[in-house]
Amino acid sequence: MSSVQPRTKGISDSSHASEFVERRRADATPFEGYLWDVVDEIPDPHIPVSLVEMAMIYDIEADSGAVTVEMTYPCMGCPAYDMIQNDIESCLTILDGVETVDIEVVWDPVWSKDMLTAEVREKMREAGISL
Repeated sequence: MSSVQPRTKGISDSSHASEFVERRRADATPFEGYLWDVVDEIPDPHIPVSLVEMAMIYDIEADSGAVTVEMTYPCMGCPAYDMIQNDIESCLTILDGVETVDIEVVWDPVWSKDMLTAEVREKMREAGISL
């Protein structure tokens, strides 16, 4: 069992969840919501926010132990592709109810800084990252 605990507030209640993420997560089952919470604990390796806060996670679906994570990257050729995907897979495969994890990288819709909330933008500015 994972040591990662689900949050008491779901991502849709968080001020850090963009409308894009909220729409994508709206039809999640309770278990898929838990998986979103786990992935929301994974930090972007370059920026002091999570992969969910960065709006890089487009969808998470679970079906009989098979989990599919649909995600994107802010830019093509990111040197951290493998590391990020390994982090997601490592965090999810240790959870009860997860047998396999398939990560699908998609480029539609194209990631945009417009997907970030004002709170996430402020966190980035405070870290010295300009948008």
